[in-house]
Amino acid sequence: MFKPQMVIFDWNGTLIDDVWLSVNAINQMLEKRQMPLTTIDYYKEIFDFPVKKYYQALGLDTDKEWDNIANEFIAGYLENLEKIKLFQDVTETIGFLKLNGIETGILSAMQHEGLNRHVKHLKIDHFFKFIQGIENYYAEGKSHLGKKLLADTGLKGENILFVGDTTHDFEVSKEIGCHTVLVSRGHNSTERLDSTGAVVINSLAELKNLIDL
Repeated sequence: MFKPQMVIFDWNGTLIDDVWLSVNAINQMLEKRQMPLTTIDYYKEIFDFPVKKYYQALGLDTDKEWDNIANEFIAGYLENLEKIKLFQDVTETIGFLKLNGIETGILSAMQHEGLNRHVKHLKIDHFFKFIQGIENYYAEGKSHLGKKLLADTGLKGENILFVGDTTHDFEVSKEIGCHTVLVSRGHNSTERLDSTGAVVINSLAELKNLIDL
């Protein structure tokens, strides 16, 4: 591929293994409303940004109870946050990048303060030049934050590799002019990721083979 000046990672589903928790949290909400539960496979087919579209696909009434839905989900998610682990290859992969002079950062649609606390809790915050989440719990997207980061850091998109796990990550990467790699073990199915035309890998360990040193 090329040697990027920086690799920007998504967080959920890219560095942390949290698909199971997202499905558990949404199923709690569906069960409370006596609605059919979802599965991990179906979740990966319909999960999208802004997440309001995803909730609507499940049949939730975002017109009448959007705030309740957003707050319920995050409460169910945060209740078991301490059970979330990094994917096993994360520390080694980021260490490899740093060893070869490549900076790293995080750009996530997770709420900013909660994101920073979680990265610190997992003891990898020292790896990153920046850790950036969104302003609220509505997970509307992060393209605007990506553009702001480029403006603040002075980096050019052509020198950045963005690594994520959803079609939204691909869209964000293209909007800010970055190269893209998508990981297929996260919140979208392999088929959906393949449909973007981006390079798709099964694990972060494969990233080392794509970077020219």
